[in-house]
Amino acid sequence: MKSIIGLIFTLILINNAYSIDYFNTYRWNRANELEQNGKIDKGPWYEWWYYKVVLPNTNESFFFVYGVVNPWDQEQEMKGTRAYIGMGDFQRRTQPEEKFDVSEFMSSYQEPYVAIQDNFATDKYISGSLKDEDGKNYEWQIDIKKNWTFNATGWATGRMITNIEWYPAQADATCSGKIISHDKTYNFTDVPCYQDRNWGTSFPKWWTWIVSNHFENNPGTTLAIGGGRPIFRGGIDPIENVAIGFKHKGQEYSFRPNDLDIVRIDINFGKWEASGINGNTKIEVSAFAPKESFMDLIFMTPEGKEFHDYETLTGKLTVKLYKRKHLFKKWELIDTVISNHAGIEYGSHDEYDKEKLFNSNNKIFSTF
Repeated sequence: MKSIIGLIFTLILINNAYSIDYFNTYRWNRANELEQNGKIDKGPWYEWWYYKVVLPNTNESFFFVYGVVNPWDQEQEMKGTRAYIGMGDFQRRTQPEEKFDVSEFMSSYQEPYVAIQDNFATDKYISGSLKDEDGKNYEWQIDIKKNWTFNATGWATGRMITNIEWYPAQADATCSGKIISHDKTYNFTDVPCYQDRNWGTSFPKWWTWIVSNHFENNPGTTLAIGGGRPIFRGGIDPIENVAIGFKHKGQEYSFRPNDLDIVRIDINFGKWEASGINGNTKIEVSAFAPKESFMDLIFMTPEGKEFHDYETLTGKLTVKLYKRKHLFKKWELIDTVISNHAGIEYGSHDEYDKEKLFNSNNKIFSTF
């Protein structure tokens, strides 16, 4: 009897171990920690957990971020060193942030977990509170239900082949809970939300992102696009492109340059277009948002330089899915889906005049 109970307990532990999302756990100094060799990585490093919540009925949207920069730097030798939490209210265009000493940051190599003083984040729950410069309070307590993970870079994820890694740990999720912003309380149940992870040694030259898991009359459909111009080992940056993940009617599709899929991206500020071909499947994506919906989110690099990230969470998005029977057949349109609550962003070290960007028909980048 004892042996049966022991076997059951072992199977439960194994199942729990496999249920943990490996890439949603702490990444810094990981190899040294697991080898218990006493070494500590002391170089530029950043790592954050990013969450977004959209309230479709009111068209309001929020983001929450927990992060650490240069976690080894207890003496604040580098300008960008800090632990921090932040949130953004896109309707009121506010983005309060609170910084902490890196000694107050805690995370786990075994499970998704972040703690900074009384602020917590996991893959199932986030909570936090902070004050802005005017003394206004912001609070959130949110439960998260995971629906789908998109491993954007596939076999390359976690290998630090480039200076930055992006992992949509919860490309599709639903959230329930409470947000307090500008003395207004938002209570919500099963609204679309999202969580991803970024980590690395430096920022890319530029970065772009398009996501949505709230498509009209298509529950369960999800799109996740991300990429840019990272720096590869050896200090070269020869490749500029994105990965595309799409889940629709229970089927998952991936379009990755590192899998030799054909992927193209066109950024004409305010309008993003992307396409991908993987065998006999093709996807076409068009996203748009007016300049009034974008906020300039400023992130500081490990060295202390500013990286400007123009982002909205209520963009317009159209996705077309095509199929063909074989290589020499014409593409047939299978489905068209539309979202009015898409996350769209473009970030770079360059600061742009938003009015000029939207009025000059300025093409930022194109592989078409």
